[in-house]
Amino acid sequence: MEETIDNYRHELQRTAWRVAYYQREHYRKEVTGIENESLRRPAEPCSREVEQRMNEYMELIPFDKGRQVIESIFIEGKTEAETAESMQISQQGVSKWKRKSLEHLRRTLNSPYC
Repeated sequence: MEETIDNYRHELQRTAWRVAYYQREHYRKEVTGIENESLRRPAEPCSREVEQRMNEYMELIPFDKGRQVIESIFIEGKTEAETAESMQISQQGVSKWKRKSLEHLRRTLNSPYC
C-alpha cells in the first residue's frame, strides 16, 4: 500500500512539473526572447522622426486587425493574452495576425519597389 501511494505521489509530482514546464515554455514563446519583465513595459515616447517612420511602417500593414495586434504588443507592451482579451479574439488568432502582419511588413520592406 505504501509503495502505491509513493508511486502516485511521484507521478503527481512529474505531472505538476510538466504543467509548470509547458506554461513557462508558452510564456517564453509569447514574449519571444524577452526575459526581463521590466523590458516588457510600453515603449517610451520617441522622437518625432522615429514616430513618423513607425506610423509609415504601420500603414504598410494592409490588415486592420494586424495593425491593432502589432500596436498592442509592440507599442503598448501587452502580451498576446492581454491583446486577445481586449480584442475579443483567441490568443491563437492574435498570434496568427502578428505573424501574418510581420511577414507582410518584412516582405514589403525587403522589396526593391518599396
